Formats: sequence, structure tokens, C-alpha cells
Amino acid sequence: LFTIMLAVFAITTSYTQDPQELLDKYFETIGQENLLKVKTLHAKGKAMQMGMEFPFEMMNKRPDKLKTVVEVQGSQIIQVHDGESVWAINPMSGSSEPIDVTGPEADALIENADMDGQLWNWKEKGHQLELEGTEEVDDIEMYVLKLTKKNGNIDHYYLDPDSYLVPKMKSKVIMEGSEMEVEVIMSNFQEVNGYIMPFTVEQRMNGQSLVTIMFDEVKMDTEMDDAVFAR
Repeated sequence: LFTIMLAVFAITTSYTQDPQELLDKYFETIGQENLLKVKTLHAKGKAMQMGMEFPFEMMNKRPDKLKTVVEVQGSQIIQVHDGESVWAINPMSGSSEPIDVTGPEADALIENADMDGQLWNWKEKGHQLELEGTEEVDDIEMYVLKLTKKNGNIDHYYLDPDSYLVPKMKSKVIMEGSEMEVEVIMSNFQEVNGYIMPFTVEQRMNGQSLVTIMFDEVKMDTEMDDAVFAR
């Protein structure tokens, strides 16, 4: 009877634990305080897709500027959030001129421009957070944090109870009128200037691998002019 009571208590505790307490441990683990002091982030690596490898570069500047460049067959595919609008250049589509980007693609780029992530200051951003329960991922029973964002989209963050890192995130997006499930698998965590981040990020859609980003170099607080993000 005592053993059963302990088991029930453990299960109840895991579901009633304050999600903010879990977040605080997560932020402490990754060194979020150190990230908050960073003004710019410059990363280089490669994007792996369909057995092919493409050089990749990302530039991020506070408060909300982001630029990604992928080299494909001698051309550059560019996506930018300049702080006001989202635009892109994609020669593969037959044009080398900037075009406005809207919809889910723009929303994703705007969110990614937030260097601190959607979990940081989630209340101030108008989001809602709850501990949905636990789920087994790679033989580990992980906490599942459900973030209902201001726009109604829902993200699930899987928190490892041992390392207090987030190796997986899952969300649902609407693309071309259809709902699709997107998974982001994060691994190869490394420390950069006191901040722990994944150097390998794989994106899956409906269970199929889309692209894997592997960072080779990450620099913080390098000189970065606003002209980098100009249309």
C-alpha cells in the first residue's frame, strides 16, 4: 500500500508541478542570462537536404532582425526580417528581385528573429503556458510544456528531466490550406560564451525529414550594421 501511495504521489507531482519552475531550471541550465546580454549572433554551417549539402549563414541582431542565406548551385536564397517587413530573394523561382513574404513563412521568420525564444517572457508576449504531462522520447520520460501563442498556434516543448535541455519541439502549422505537423529535433548541444545551444537542428514534417542544419561556427557580439538587413 505504501509503495502504491508513493507511485500515485510521484505521478500527481509530475502533473501538478509549476511549469514556470521547470522553465526557470531550463533557463538556468542553458545560461539564458548570458544570452540576454548578447546584441548580435552570427552563425555559419551547412544545410543538408535530400542527400545534398548547402552552405548556410545566419545573422541575428536585437531586437528583431534576422537574415538567412543558403547557397544553392551558385545562387543565394535569402530570407530577411528587417524589423518591419519580411522579404526574400529566390533565384530558383526565376527572379533575383526581393519579394514580400507573408503567411506562415513570414510568421516563422518573425518568431525566429526573437533571439530569446518564445518561452522567454511568455506572459508579456501574450502566450499561455501549461504542463500538459509527460511523454516518452528516446526511452526518456520527458515533461511536455504546451505553449499556446497569442496568434492561436500551439507549440509543444519536450524537456529532459535530467539535463533540463529541450531536445525536441513540435508544432502544427497551416501551409497552403492544410494542417501539417512540424517537429524540430535538437542535438549536439555546445556552449558559446556561457550559453548552451544545439549545433544540429533537424526539421521534420509529417514524420519526414525536411532539412538538417549543422552549425560549424557561432560568434556573438560581432559588428553587424543594419545595412545587412536592408532590402
